[in-house]
Amino acid sequence: MNKTSYLFLLIMGFVLLSVCACKKNSDSEVSINIQIVAEWERVSDSMLAASRVPGMIVGIWAPNNGLAWVKGKGQANAATGQIPDPDMKYRIGSITKTYTYTVLLMLADEGHLTLTDKLSAYIPDFPKADSITIRMLCNHTSGIFDFTETNQWRYSLMTEPLRKWTSQEMIDLVRMEPFYFSPGKDFTYSNTNTIIAGVIVEMITGKSIILEIQERIIDRLHLANTIYPVGNLIPDSFVHGYGWGWESDTTALPDVSEAYDPSLAGVSGAIVSDVYDLKVWVEHLYKGTLLSSATQAQRLAVVPAPGEACEEYGLGIMHKINPDMWGHTGTIPGYKNWAGYCPSNNVTIVIGYNSTTDKPMDLAIRLMNIYLEAMKIK
Repeated sequence: MNKTSYLFLLIMGFVLLSVCACKKNSDSEVSINIQIVAEWERVSDSMLAASRVPGMIVGIWAPNNGLAWVKGKGQANAATGQIPDPDMKYRIGSITKTYTYTVLLMLADEGHLTLTDKLSAYIPDFPKADSITIRMLCNHTSGIFDFTETNQWRYSLMTEPLRKWTSQEMIDLVRMEPFYFSPGKDFTYSNTNTIIAGVIVEMITGKSIILEIQERIIDRLHLANTIYPVGNLIPDSFVHGYGWGWESDTTALPDVSEAYDPSLAGVSGAIVSDVYDLKVWVEHLYKGTLLSSATQAQRLAVVPAPGEACEEYGLGIMHKINPDMWGHTGTIPGYKNWAGYCPSNNVTIVIGYNSTTDKPMDLAIRLMNIYLEAMKIK
């Protein structure tokens, strides 16, 4: 490692920065890396200061340029003032969907189902089941109402935050609700799609979807810090999450880290992980490590996704067009996240906020653009 890089690491202190020390790196390349990280620091600090988010964990990996920057900022625990440690776990919300849909697509690879199968083959008494396909469940074109928008679900969160929800209860919540549109005619993101997908997995395998996720993804990819919790407690050291939106007092955000049972989201949002496991997972997700090339190609076949933190949606995966990133957002009480991979530049960005008051995607876009602009100069 040259003296310039070594001095920079000393100055940055606890910043986890990896600048390739190979002889092929010129002084100008090292200088650009230093400038990139300095700008990442400035922008993330600025956005944290301007938000109501207590803290964040940010990870960016750009191996083509010898960069790896992982940083905790703000407060992981407002009561103690503890700074977020990148090793801390946190709830990842709807990024959980990517695991659930991957298991479903693995079953398709194994010949247990096809993407054109009708929902009527699994839940024949569900409204319009003959018009809804597996593909529509995966890319949110089914038109099925989102159970999180029902009055009963929302009231329960206020009055019974530790209630244990079953997938069947969530599905039953929407049976009498109107469809957003005729199946296959449009796009509307609905958590119910993922819950139904999980039920189909259980019907085919005869095993819990939680166990299927554990065995097929978590164990196989050695994601040691990724867990599907069965209760409201988060094991080990974790980032505390604050606020949700039910509180009338907006001057202070309450600690809701363990206030709700994660079954409120089920297989659409219950998983707990950390920044490093999410980095590994989102790269596998895009590259299709666990799927056949044909199925992965179908996963990446997108539909327009207006209104989301992206422009397009595949089979359980989001696509942000500009800058180019594939991954997923994730929201659950106290937490809002983004995990994305940019294949054109081989860059991975994972961001976790411990509040739902701001969008990590906004920061991801700015950080990615900083890198891309620097590469143009280079």
